[in-house]
Amino acid sequence: MVYTLAISLTVNDFDELLVQVIEETIIYCLGERNANIIINYLDTQNYPLSETPKRPEFFSEELRNLMGFGRRQIMGAAVLLEETILELFCKKLGIKFEAELPINFPYQVRKLRELCRAGNIRR
Repeated sequence: MVYTLAISLTVNDFDELLVQVIEETIIYCLGERNANIIINYLDTQNYPLSETPKRPEFFSEELRNLMGFGRRQIMGAAVLLEETILELFCKKLGIKFEAELPINFPYQVRKLRELCRAGNIRR
């Protein structure tokens, strides 16, 4: 599927916008204090949030490690947070969020980033 927006979006712009949406979403959903805990934890793992567009698997895995997964999860918090991030990101891109449930955050980020790299996402 080709998504077309009015103005060209570079991969660098894509990456910066995704990181901005991730930060905003975590702060909005979990509060600034918890967002800082997550971001600082990722930093201690040598994974600055700015790496998420290039290495979304690590972000997703560490989010589950922090918030739990399976029966130990906080009511599906990691999955809901990832879905919210993707929905808001697509909204900022001006495209409709389309993904099969359950959400595969790393796959969706890679897919959107590849579309951007190919020039199929314009902002």
